[in-house]
This record gives sequence, C-alpha cells and structure tokens, in this order.
Amino acid sequence: GGQQDEESVISDESVKLEMQDQQYGTQDTEPSSPEVISDDTEPSSPDADEGSASAGIEITSKSSSPLIDVWESIEDESSPKKSPLVLSAVLAPVSSLLRSAAALYTKQLTSRPIMTKSLTAAIVFGLSDWCAQLIELGESEEGADDDVASSESGKVVFSRILTSFLVGLLFFGPAANAWYSMIFQVLPSTSLVSTLQKAALGQIFFGPTFTCVFFGAGMIQSGSFSLGAWFTKVREDLPAVWASGLGYWPLVDFISYKVVPVQWIPLFVNFCSFVWTIYLSLVANRGKAVEE
Repeated sequence: GGQQDEESVISDESVKLEMQDQQYGTQDTEPSSPEVISDDTEPSSPDADEGSASAGIEITSKSSSPLIDVWESIEDESSPKKSPLVLSAVLAPVSSLLRSAAALYTKQLTSRPIMTKSLTAAIVFGLSDWCAQLIELGESEEGADDDVASSESGKVVFSRILTSFLVGLLFFGPAANAWYSMIFQVLPSTSLVSTLQKAALGQIFFGPTFTCVFFGAGMIQSGSFSLGAWFTKVREDLPAVWASGLGYWPLVDFISYKVVPVQWIPLFVNFCSFVWTIYLSLVANRGKAVEE
C-alpha cells in the first residue's frame, strides 16, 4: 500500500511538471500581441503611404513650380523653333529691300552698264573725299597737321567733293569698264597664273594712270595746276602711293578676278576704292596751304 502511494505521488508530480513545461513552452512560443509593438516601429498602412507620397509630390511640385515656370518661359523665348521666326520677321523688310535694290542694280548694269558703273564710282569717290576732309578737319583741330587745305576755312570744301565726284563719273567709271573688258579678252582664263597676270597688269598700268589723273584733278580744283607742278607732284608722291598700293590692291584684284563675277567686278572695286580714295585724297591735297 505504501509503495502505491509513493508511485501515485510521483506520477502526480510528473504530471504537474509536464503541465508546467507545456505552460512555459506555450508562453515562449506564443507570438507577441500587436499591442506590444511600439508606435515608433508601427508600419504605416497602405492608405497612409499613398497619402504621404501624394503629399510629398504635391509639396515638391508646389515648391519648384516658380523655377519651372521661369525656366519654361526662358525656353519659350530662346527656343530654336521661335527665335528664327522672330529673326526672320525682323529681317524680312531689310532682305526684301536689299533684293529689290540688287534686282534694280542688276537690271541697270545690263541695260546701261557704263552709266551705272560711272554713277557708282562717282558716289563712292564723293563720299571718300568727304570722309577725307572730316579727317583733315579733325587733325587741324588737334593741331596735328597745319598743312591741310581745308584747315583754314574750318569747314568742308564742297568743290573738292564735286571734283572727286566728277573724277569717278567721267574717268574711273568708263576707264574701269574698258579696262576689265579688255583684260578679260586678253586673259580670259581664271587660273591662278592668269589671275596673277591680271593683278600685275593692273598695278603696272591702270593703278598709276588713275593716281596721276587724280592728282591732276585735285590740283585743278585748288587752282594750282600746271604741267610742271603736276609732274613734280607725280614724281614726289606717285612712288610712295604705288608702294602703299602693293599691300592693298593685289589682294583686291585677286579676289576680283578669282571670285567675283565679271559684271560685278567694277562695283566690288568701287567699294574697295572707298578706303583707298580717302588715302589718295589726303595725299593729293597735302601741302596746298603752303603752296598757296
């Protein structure tokens, strides 16, 4: 009987131990309730995520919208699609005017070649002498040159402008037309050798001849012309003028004969003569105050 009591006590204790083990095991393996999770680590719901994302996008778009607007306005103004349109709209009247003038000038070159070239040369020569007198007046005001012919009067001498105008109208225009027509008949080729030959002939014959005529016309205008005085002027000033022209006219002649069409060569040479005629006018009228 005592042995049975002891076995029953042992079995009761083993049952208690098993129940305790089961209880403890259940507590260890039981997942923690959602209430234990702190607020800091609580995952956000999908609705909250979508709301926050949309709010972030909205904030970003609102904060950057002024910069975007400014940039878009700059791109609209300077876009390559619009700027050519604006430029073409501005230049359209100018280009139309230039085309009309070129068409009219071409028509006049065809119908009246000598008169058109002569009037062009006359206008260029008159403007050149006017610019030369402005330079002379500026020098006389600064006291840099007391030998300027127009320095005594202190104003532009229109008879000088008229003289240069007539030289271009009556001599340079017809002479240039005849010269270029003749030179292309003698040397019709456009090769490099032929171009250099044309330029050399112009420097040997046409250039010095025109310079001598220009000197004589200037002396006639000032009332100091005589054959002896003219020869003296040519002897003293022509070599220096011719040497100066070697640095300018060969390049002009090369471009004229090589690039410019034949009918447009006199016009091109006239515009190139603008600067050169200013220089010639200064040389031709130098020292007249002393002579007078």
